[in-house]
Amino acid sequence: MIAMSGTAERLSSAVEQIDEWVQPGGVDGCGIAVMHHGELVAERYAGSSRPGEPVSVSTLFGLASVTKPIAATGILAAMEDGLLSLDEPVGRHLPAFTAPTADGNGPAGRDAVTWRQLLCHTGGVAEDLGVRRDALPEVPGLDQLVSAHVVAPSVDPPGTMVRYSNTGYAILAAALEAATGEEFWSFTRRRVLHGAALADIVVRPTAENLPRLATLTDAANAGTPTESYNSTWWQEMAVPWGGAYGTPRAVVRFADAFLRPGSAAIDLAWASRREMTRDQTAGLPGGVGSGRVWWEQAPWGLGWEVKGSKRRHWTGELTSPATFGHFGQAGTLVWADPHLDLAVAVFTNRSVARMWAFILSRWLRLSNALAAAV
Repeated sequence: MIAMSGTAERLSSAVEQIDEWVQPGGVDGCGIAVMHHGELVAERYAGSSRPGEPVSVSTLFGLASVTKPIAATGILAAMEDGLLSLDEPVGRHLPAFTAPTADGNGPAGRDAVTWRQLLCHTGGVAEDLGVRRDALPEVPGLDQLVSAHVVAPSVDPPGTMVRYSNTGYAILAAALEAATGEEFWSFTRRRVLHGAALADIVVRPTAENLPRLATLTDAANAGTPTESYNSTWWQEMAVPWGGAYGTPRAVVRFADAFLRPGSAAIDLAWASRREMTRDQTAGLPGGVGSGRVWWEQAPWGLGWEVKGSKRRHWTGELTSPATFGHFGQAGTLVWADPHLDLAVAVFTNRSVARMWAFILSRWLRLSNALAAAV
Protein backbone atom coordinates (compact mmCIF):
# COMPACT_ATOMS: atom_id res chain seq x y z
CA MET A 1 0.00 0.00 0.00
CA ILE A 2 1.40 3.38 -0.93
CA ALA A 3 1.51 6.37 1.46
CA MET A 4 -1.87 8.08 1.80
CA SER A 5 -2.03 10.97 -0.67
CA GLY A 6 -5.11 13.17 -0.94
CA THR A 7 -6.39 10.97 -3.77
CA ALA A 8 -5.80 7.80 -1.77
CA GLU A 9 -7.64 9.30 1.19
CA ARG A 10 -10.61 10.15 -1.00
CA LEU A 11 -10.64 6.67 -2.52
CA SER A 12 -10.41 5.08 0.93
CA SER A 13 -13.37 7.18 2.00
CA ALA A 14 -15.37 6.24 -1.10
CA VAL A 15 -14.99 2.48 -0.59
CA GLU A 16 -16.65 2.79 2.83
CA GLN A 17 -19.93 2.80 0.88
CA ILE A 18 -19.88 -0.99 0.80
CA ASP A 19 -20.56 -1.12 4.56
CA GLU A 20 -24.11 0.07 3.80
CA TRP A 21 -24.62 -2.77 1.34
CA VAL A 22 -24.68 -5.29 4.22
CA GLN A 23 -28.34 -5.09 5.21
CA PRO A 24 -31.61 -7.03 4.92
CA GLY A 25 -32.48 -7.13 1.24
CA GLY A 26 -28.88 -6.33 0.42
CA VAL A 27 -25.84 -8.60 0.68
CA ASP A 28 -24.34 -10.79 3.39
CA GLY A 29 -20.80 -9.73 2.59
CA CYS A 30 -18.66 -7.78 0.16
CA GLY A 31 -15.11 -6.71 -0.58
CA ILE A 32 -13.43 -4.10 -2.77
CA ALA A 33 -9.92 -3.36 -4.01
CA VAL A 34 -8.89 -0.23 -5.94
CA MET A 35 -5.73 0.45 -7.95
CA HIS A 36 -4.62 3.89 -9.16
CA HIS A 37 -1.52 4.47 -11.31
CA GLY A 38 -0.68 0.78 -10.88
CA GLU A 39 -0.71 0.83 -7.06
CA LEU A 40 -3.18 -0.73 -4.64
CA VAL A 41 -4.52 2.37 -2.89
CA ALA A 42 -7.75 1.30 -1.18
CA GLU A 43 -9.57 -1.83 -0.08
CA ARG A 44 -12.32 -2.69 2.35
CA TYR A 45 -14.20 -5.79 3.49
CA ALA A 46 -17.59 -5.99 5.20
CA GLY A 47 -20.10 -8.57 6.40
CA SER A 48 -19.83 -12.35 6.33
CA SER A 49 -18.53 -14.65 3.63
CA ARG A 50 -20.40 -17.62 5.08
CA PRO A 51 -22.17 -18.13 8.42
CA GLY A 52 -19.77 -17.21 11.23
CA GLU A 53 -16.93 -16.14 8.89
CA PRO A 54 -16.17 -12.48 8.15
CA VAL A 55 -15.19 -11.40 4.65
CA SER A 56 -11.42 -10.84 4.54
CA VAL A 57 -8.64 -10.09 2.09
CA SER A 58 -8.33 -13.84 1.44
CA THR A 59 -12.03 -14.52 0.72
CA LEU A 60 -12.59 -16.16 -2.67
CA PHE A 61 -15.81 -14.96 -4.29
CA GLY A 62 -17.57 -16.79 -7.10
CA LEU A 63 -16.74 -14.56 -10.07
CA ALA A 64 -19.61 -15.64 -12.31
CA SER A 65 -19.25 -13.88 -15.69
CA VAL A 66 -16.26 -11.86 -14.53
CA THR A 67 -14.65 -15.18 -15.54
CA LYS A 68 -15.16 -14.30 -19.25
CA PRO A 69 -12.38 -11.73 -19.74
CA ILE A 70 -10.06 -14.06 -17.82
CA ALA A 71 -11.03 -16.94 -20.11
CA ALA A 72 -10.61 -14.73 -23.19
CA THR A 73 -6.90 -14.36 -22.49
CA GLY A 74 -6.47 -18.03 -23.38
CA ILE A 75 -7.90 -17.39 -26.85
CA LEU A 76 -5.61 -14.39 -27.40
CA ALA A 77 -2.60 -16.38 -26.20
CA ALA A 78 -3.36 -19.14 -28.72
CA MET A 79 -3.61 -16.45 -31.39
CA GLU A 80 -0.17 -15.14 -30.40
CA ASP A 81 1.16 -18.68 -30.62
CA GLY A 82 -0.06 -18.99 -34.20
CA LEU A 83 -2.66 -21.66 -33.40
CA LEU A 84 -5.64 -19.64 -34.59
CA SER A 85 -6.63 -16.32 -36.16
CA LEU A 86 -9.40 -14.22 -34.66
CA ASP A 87 -11.08 -13.77 -38.03
CA GLU A 88 -11.06 -17.39 -39.16
CA PRO A 89 -14.18 -19.50 -38.67
CA VAL A 90 -14.36 -21.38 -35.38
CA GLY A 91 -15.88 -24.34 -37.25
CA ARG A 92 -12.52 -25.12 -38.84
CA HIS A 93 -11.40 -26.32 -35.42
CA LEU A 94 -14.82 -27.46 -34.18
CA PRO A 95 -16.80 -29.23 -36.94
CA ALA A 96 -19.65 -30.08 -34.55
CA PHE A 97 -20.51 -26.38 -34.40
CA THR A 98 -21.38 -26.27 -38.11
CA ALA A 99 -22.78 -29.78 -38.57
CA PRO A 100 -26.44 -30.14 -39.68
CA THR A 101 -28.91 -30.51 -36.82
CA ALA A 102 -30.85 -33.71 -36.14
CA ASP A 103 -34.01 -32.25 -37.71
CA GLY A 104 -32.13 -31.45 -40.91
CA ASN A 105 -32.19 -27.70 -40.38
CA GLY A 106 -28.58 -26.71 -40.79
CA PRO A 107 -27.19 -23.83 -38.72
CA ALA A 108 -27.35 -21.11 -41.39
CA GLY A 109 -24.32 -18.86 -41.37
CA ARG A 110 -22.49 -20.71 -38.63
CA ASP A 111 -19.74 -21.85 -40.97
CA ALA A 112 -18.61 -18.20 -41.08
CA VAL A 113 -18.80 -17.42 -37.32
CA THR A 114 -15.38 -16.32 -36.11
CA TRP A 115 -13.48 -16.38 -32.85
CA ARG A 116 -13.73 -12.59 -32.75
CA GLN A 117 -17.52 -12.66 -33.08
CA LEU A 118 -17.96 -15.14 -30.24
CA LEU A 119 -15.56 -13.19 -28.02
CA CYS A 120 -17.59 -9.99 -28.49
CA HIS A 121 -21.03 -11.68 -28.48
CA THR A 122 -21.93 -11.09 -32.15
CA GLY A 123 -21.86 -14.73 -33.26
CA GLY A 124 -25.65 -15.11 -33.27
CA VAL A 125 -25.84 -17.76 -30.53
CA ALA A 126 -28.28 -17.70 -27.60
CA GLU A 127 -27.43 -16.42 -24.13
CA ASP A 128 -27.81 -19.88 -22.59
CA LEU A 129 -29.29 -23.32 -23.12
CA GLY A 130 -32.75 -22.47 -21.78
CA VAL A 131 -35.17 -25.37 -22.06
CA ARG A 132 -32.52 -27.45 -23.85
CA ARG A 133 -30.89 -27.88 -20.44
CA ASP A 134 -33.76 -30.27 -19.63
CA ALA A 135 -32.45 -32.81 -22.16
CA LEU A 136 -29.21 -33.22 -20.20
CA PRO A 137 -28.68 -35.62 -17.30
CA GLU A 138 -29.70 -34.30 -13.88
CA VAL A 139 -26.03 -33.86 -13.00
CA PRO A 140 -24.22 -33.39 -16.34
CA GLY A 141 -20.48 -33.53 -16.79
CA LEU A 142 -18.61 -30.59 -18.25
CA ASP A 143 -18.18 -32.31 -21.62
CA GLN A 144 -21.93 -32.98 -21.83
CA LEU A 145 -22.77 -29.39 -20.92
CA VAL A 146 -20.30 -27.90 -23.39
CA SER A 147 -21.41 -30.26 -26.17
CA ALA A 148 -25.03 -29.18 -25.66
CA HIS A 149 -23.99 -25.54 -26.06
CA VAL A 150 -21.96 -26.31 -29.19
CA VAL A 151 -24.95 -27.79 -31.05
CA ALA A 152 -27.61 -25.40 -29.71
CA PRO A 153 -29.30 -23.51 -32.55
CA SER A 154 -28.41 -19.94 -33.40
CA VAL A 155 -30.92 -17.15 -32.75
CA ASP A 156 -29.55 -14.32 -34.95
CA PRO A 157 -27.60 -14.14 -38.20
CA PRO A 158 -23.96 -13.71 -37.18
CA GLY A 159 -22.65 -10.16 -37.14
CA THR A 160 -26.07 -8.47 -36.80
CA MET A 161 -26.64 -8.17 -33.05
CA VAL A 162 -24.75 -8.02 -29.77
CA ARG A 163 -26.41 -10.77 -27.74
CA TYR A 164 -24.53 -11.51 -24.55
CA SER A 165 -23.90 -15.25 -24.45
CA ASN A 166 -22.65 -17.96 -22.14
CA THR A 167 -23.11 -20.37 -25.03
CA GLY A 168 -20.53 -18.48 -27.10
CA TYR A 169 -17.88 -19.00 -24.43
CA ALA A 170 -18.68 -22.71 -24.17
CA ILE A 171 -18.08 -22.93 -27.93
CA LEU A 172 -14.84 -20.96 -27.60
CA ALA A 173 -13.58 -23.28 -24.87
CA ALA A 174 -14.30 -26.38 -26.92
CA ALA A 175 -12.65 -24.86 -29.98
CA LEU A 176 -9.57 -23.80 -28.01
CA GLU A 177 -9.12 -27.33 -26.71
CA ALA A 178 -9.32 -28.62 -30.29
CA ALA A 179 -6.79 -26.01 -31.46
CA THR A 180 -4.28 -26.56 -28.63
CA GLY A 181 -4.79 -30.21 -27.73
CA GLU A 182 -4.91 -29.13 -24.09
CA GLU A 183 -7.68 -28.71 -21.51
CA PHE A 184 -8.97 -25.13 -21.55
CA TRP A 185 -7.93 -23.96 -18.08
CA SER A 186 -4.70 -25.92 -18.16
CA PHE A 187 -3.65 -24.04 -21.30
CA THR A 188 -4.89 -20.65 -20.08
CA ARG A 189 -3.23 -20.95 -16.66
CA ARG A 190 0.04 -22.29 -18.05
CA ARG A 191 0.24 -19.83 -20.90
CA VAL A 192 -1.16 -16.61 -19.45
CA LEU A 193 -2.08 -16.65 -15.75
CA HIS A 194 0.98 -18.23 -14.13
CA GLY A 195 2.24 -15.15 -12.28
CA ALA A 196 2.17 -14.95 -8.49
CA ALA A 197 0.00 -11.80 -8.64
CA LEU A 198 -2.92 -13.87 -9.93
CA ALA A 199 -2.52 -16.91 -7.67
CA ASP A 200 -5.84 -15.97 -6.05
CA ILE A 201 -7.76 -16.34 -9.30
CA VAL A 202 -8.76 -19.95 -8.75
CA VAL A 203 -10.42 -22.62 -10.86
CA ARG A 204 -11.33 -26.00 -9.36
CA PRO A 205 -10.49 -24.97 -5.79
CA THR A 206 -8.43 -27.45 -3.81
CA ALA A 207 -9.28 -28.66 -0.32
CA GLU A 208 -6.93 -26.00 1.01
CA ASN A 209 -8.96 -23.27 -0.67
CA LEU A 210 -12.46 -24.53 0.14
CA PRO A 211 -12.66 -22.75 3.55
CA ARG A 212 -11.92 -19.46 1.77
CA LEU A 213 -14.93 -19.68 -0.57
CA ALA A 214 -17.79 -17.26 0.03
CA THR A 215 -21.23 -18.88 0.10
CA LEU A 216 -23.53 -17.34 -2.51
CA THR A 217 -27.02 -16.41 -1.33
CA ASP A 218 -29.89 -17.07 -3.75
CA ALA A 219 -27.84 -19.47 -5.84
CA ALA A 220 -29.65 -21.21 -8.70
CA ASN A 221 -30.72 -24.84 -8.04
CA ALA A 222 -30.35 -24.29 -4.29
CA GLY A 223 -30.30 -27.48 -2.26
CA THR A 224 -29.53 -29.72 -5.23
CA PRO A 225 -26.27 -31.35 -6.33
CA THR A 226 -26.01 -28.73 -9.12
CA GLU A 227 -26.36 -25.65 -6.93
CA SER A 228 -24.46 -22.82 -8.61
CA TYR A 229 -21.17 -21.72 -7.04
CA ASN A 230 -21.71 -23.52 -3.71
CA SER A 231 -21.78 -27.18 -4.80
CA THR A 232 -18.85 -29.49 -5.36
CA TRP A 233 -20.24 -30.14 -8.83
CA TRP A 234 -20.04 -26.46 -9.79
CA GLN A 235 -16.62 -25.96 -8.25
CA GLU A 236 -15.14 -28.92 -10.10
CA MET A 237 -16.80 -28.02 -13.43
CA ALA A 238 -15.04 -24.63 -13.66
CA VAL A 239 -17.21 -23.59 -16.61
CA PRO A 240 -15.19 -21.15 -18.75
CA TRP A 241 -18.12 -18.73 -18.90
CA GLY A 242 -18.56 -18.34 -15.14
CA GLY A 243 -16.79 -20.90 -12.98
CA ALA A 244 -13.73 -19.09 -11.57
CA TYR A 245 -13.26 -17.73 -8.04
CA GLY A 246 -11.10 -14.85 -6.94
CA THR A 247 -10.26 -12.16 -4.44
CA PRO A 248 -10.82 -8.47 -5.21
CA ARG A 249 -7.05 -7.93 -4.95
CA ALA A 250 -6.21 -10.57 -7.56
CA VAL A 251 -8.92 -9.55 -10.03
CA VAL A 252 -8.18 -5.83 -9.80
CA ARG A 253 -4.54 -6.65 -10.59
CA PHE A 254 -5.73 -8.62 -13.61
CA ALA A 255 -7.79 -5.64 -14.82
CA ASP A 256 -4.94 -3.20 -14.13
CA ALA A 257 -2.66 -5.24 -16.42
CA PHE A 258 -4.78 -3.95 -19.33
CA LEU A 259 -3.96 -0.35 -18.40
CA ARG A 260 -0.16 -0.51 -18.61
CA PRO A 261 2.28 -2.20 -21.02
CA GLY A 262 4.83 -2.88 -18.29
CA SER A 263 2.56 -5.01 -16.12
CA ALA A 264 3.82 -8.59 -15.77
CA ALA A 265 0.64 -9.82 -14.08
CA ILE A 266 -0.39 -11.63 -17.27
CA ASP A 267 1.78 -13.14 -20.01
CA LEU A 268 0.09 -11.51 -22.97
CA ALA A 269 1.50 -9.02 -25.47
CA TRP A 270 0.44 -5.39 -25.08
CA ALA A 271 -1.06 -5.41 -28.59
CA SER A 272 -3.33 -8.30 -27.56
CA ARG A 273 -4.33 -6.57 -24.34
CA ARG A 274 -5.22 -3.40 -26.25
CA GLU A 275 -7.29 -5.40 -28.74
CA MET A 276 -9.26 -6.99 -25.91
CA THR A 277 -10.32 -3.58 -24.58
CA ARG A 278 -11.21 -2.07 -27.98
CA ASP A 279 -14.80 -2.07 -29.26
CA GLN A 280 -15.23 -4.87 -31.82
CA THR A 281 -18.94 -4.43 -32.59
CA ALA A 282 -19.00 -1.61 -35.19
CA GLY A 283 -22.05 0.11 -33.74
CA LEU A 284 -24.35 -2.92 -33.49
CA PRO A 285 -27.33 -2.76 -31.08
CA GLY A 286 -27.80 -5.26 -28.29
CA GLY A 287 -27.30 -6.01 -24.64
CA VAL A 288 -27.62 -8.50 -21.81
CA GLY A 289 -30.94 -10.32 -21.74
CA SER A 290 -30.64 -11.69 -18.21
CA GLY A 291 -29.61 -8.24 -16.97
CA ARG A 292 -32.65 -6.66 -18.65
CA VAL A 293 -30.49 -4.05 -20.37
CA TRP A 294 -30.43 -3.11 -24.06
CA TRP A 295 -28.68 -0.30 -25.91
CA GLU A 296 -28.94 1.25 -29.39
CA GLN A 297 -25.19 0.68 -29.58
CA ALA A 298 -23.62 -2.03 -27.43
CA PRO A 299 -19.81 -1.78 -27.59
CA TRP A 300 -17.94 -4.92 -26.56
CA GLY A 301 -14.32 -5.91 -26.73
CA LEU A 302 -12.75 -9.37 -26.71
CA GLY A 303 -13.94 -10.67 -23.36
CA TRP A 304 -14.17 -7.20 -21.82
CA GLU A 305 -17.31 -5.11 -22.13
CA VAL A 306 -16.62 -1.52 -23.29
CA LYS A 307 -18.69 1.35 -21.87
CA GLY A 308 -18.79 3.58 -24.95
CA SER A 309 -21.96 5.71 -25.06
CA LYS A 310 -24.08 3.42 -22.85
CA ARG A 311 -26.37 5.15 -20.36
CA ARG A 312 -27.37 3.87 -16.91
CA HIS A 313 -24.23 1.80 -16.92
CA TRP A 314 -22.75 -0.02 -13.92
CA THR A 315 -19.56 2.07 -14.13
CA GLY A 316 -21.51 5.27 -13.49
CA GLU A 317 -21.68 8.62 -15.25
CA LEU A 318 -18.16 9.90 -14.54
CA THR A 319 -16.05 7.15 -16.10
CA SER A 320 -14.83 7.64 -19.66
CA PRO A 321 -16.22 5.91 -22.79
CA ALA A 322 -12.95 3.92 -22.93
CA THR A 323 -13.78 2.22 -19.62
CA PHE A 324 -13.86 -1.58 -19.87
CA GLY A 325 -15.08 -4.15 -17.39
CA HIS A 326 -17.54 -6.93 -16.65
CA PHE A 327 -20.24 -7.78 -14.14
CA GLY A 328 -21.33 -11.21 -12.96
CA GLN A 329 -24.60 -12.73 -11.76
CA ALA A 330 -22.96 -13.56 -8.43
CA GLY A 331 -22.95 -9.84 -7.56
CA THR A 332 -19.45 -9.20 -8.91
CA LEU A 333 -18.12 -6.19 -10.82
CA VAL A 334 -14.70 -5.19 -12.17
CA TRP A 335 -13.85 -2.16 -14.30
CA ALA A 336 -10.87 -0.08 -15.38
CA ASP A 337 -10.73 3.40 -16.90
CA PRO A 338 -7.63 4.20 -18.99
CA HIS A 339 -8.31 7.95 -18.77
CA LEU A 340 -8.40 7.90 -14.96
CA ASP A 341 -5.78 5.13 -14.70
CA LEU A 342 -8.12 3.55 -12.17
CA ALA A 343 -9.14 -0.09 -11.70
CA VAL A 344 -11.79 -1.45 -9.31
CA ALA A 345 -12.99 -4.92 -8.28
CA VAL A 346 -15.99 -5.03 -5.97
CA PHE A 347 -17.55 -8.39 -5.14
CA THR A 348 -20.54 -9.57 -3.12
CA ASN A 349 -21.91 -12.99 -2.26
CA ARG A 350 -25.52 -12.60 -3.33
CA SER A 351 -26.94 -13.34 -6.78
CA VAL A 352 -28.17 -10.28 -8.66
CA ALA A 353 -31.23 -12.25 -9.81
CA ARG A 354 -33.26 -10.99 -6.84
CA MET A 355 -31.48 -7.73 -6.06
CA TRP A 356 -30.81 -6.11 -9.44
CA ALA A 357 -32.37 -2.77 -8.49
CA PHE A 358 -30.42 -2.72 -5.23
CA ILE A 359 -27.00 -3.61 -6.60
CA LEU A 360 -27.19 -1.56 -9.82
CA SER A 361 -27.87 1.66 -7.93
CA ARG A 362 -25.02 0.86 -5.49
CA TRP A 363 -22.60 0.12 -8.34
CA LEU A 364 -23.51 3.46 -9.94
CA ARG A 365 -23.05 5.45 -6.73
CA LEU A 366 -19.77 3.74 -5.88
CA SER A 367 -18.34 4.10 -9.38
CA ASN A 368 -19.21 7.79 -9.45
CA ALA A 369 -17.59 8.39 -6.07
CA LEU A 370 -14.41 6.58 -7.09
CA ALA A 371 -14.16 8.42 -10.40
CA ALA A 372 -14.73 11.77 -8.67
CA ALA A 373 -12.00 10.98 -6.14
CA VAL A 374 -9.27 11.03 -8.79
